[in-house]
Amino acid sequence: MDAIEYSRRASVAEKGETLWRALPDRLEYYAPDGALKGVVPYDKVRRVRLAFAPGRLQQKRFLMELSGGRSRLVVTNLHFKGIGQFEDRSDMFFPMARAVVEGVQRASPGASFRAGEQPALYYLQLVFVLATLALLAVIVIGLPLVPGNFVVSVVVKLAVIAFSLPLLLSWIVHARPRRFDPATDLDEVFASR
Repeated sequence: MDAIEYSRRASVAEKGETLWRALPDRLEYYAPDGALKGVVPYDKVRRVRLAFAPGRLQQKRFLMELSGGRSRLVVTNLHFKGIGQFEDRSDMFFPMARAVVEGVQRASPGASFRAGEQPALYYLQLVFVLATLALLAVIVIGLPLVPGNFVVSVVVKLAVIAFSLPLLLSWIVHARPRRFDPATDLDEVFASR
């Protein structure tokens, strides 16, 4: 297998793009000047987590987290272009992430493969989102109807609810913490974005 490469700039703090190179037995990453910054041998990886993790400005963010005994490395599919501007580089990221997952599966049979948000954070966010949704429902239902324009008021309220529920349900399904089998479930995990 040849090396699969992916490059990105994570933030304004970085002066250039970091190059990630997935090899059969390790993941290497290089500074913008070409100097080797680090090596992650697949046999040292204890946990791989893949997650669709959108943010306010990074709505298409998907991440790969590799955890060892004492270290953790996170790589995402988004490239920083400027303040509030991110380029989706999924076309290069997903082949590299697939190669890393397959390499870890071969080299570290005891590694766990997880998808979605971290369990504690997921349930905390779920409680917050449900409380927010309940508050929104109380506000929308409690808003007075506009006299003489009953139909418009009902349509506006239904539109707010119709817009909010699918987003909530999508997040609940795609971000739920779960184990996955890298041999059979990897495409499904990548599709959850």
